[in-house]
Amino acid sequence: MTLTEESTVAEWRNSLNSFFAESDKQDQQKQKSSFEQFISDVAIPAFEELRKELERHGRRATIRESASSAVITVFDGGKEEIMYRLQERTFPERSLPYAQVRMRERGGLKLVTVEAMLRSGAPDYDTTDITVDEVIKSVLHHYTSRIKLH
Repeated sequence: MTLTEESTVAEWRNSLNSFFAESDKQDQQKQKSSFEQFISDVAIPAFEELRKELERHGRRATIRESASSAVITVFDGGKEEIMYRLQERTFPERSLPYAQVRMRERGGLKLVTVEAMLRSGAPDYDTTDITVDEVIKSVLHHYTSRIKLH
């Protein structure tokens, strides 16, 4: 390979490396949406606290996280008791998290899914206003009001 050919190969490699370095830099600079921030800073820590306590009471809890939702599923033995998913609902002025809750009724024969906002009343708050404690209280409300202990 001649010096000119080596120079050309080095140039295109440098160019390609620069391209990917800039792309990586842009990806790192992208800000998380307020809902993604809510998932990582509020929902997941709340679910982790709940999991610890539920496990102390003989339950197994799994947590899943994505950019668009956070889910805690509680099992008694191998049987799912409740699945609590936080997702985003868009209103004209804002987006807010809401809960989709799946649980068993009729002695475990029927799966029922309900939706609920984390706060009652007019949605005059923002996603950033919701706390870890509010998420915990919401999960516990659905869990304790709908699950029948045997």
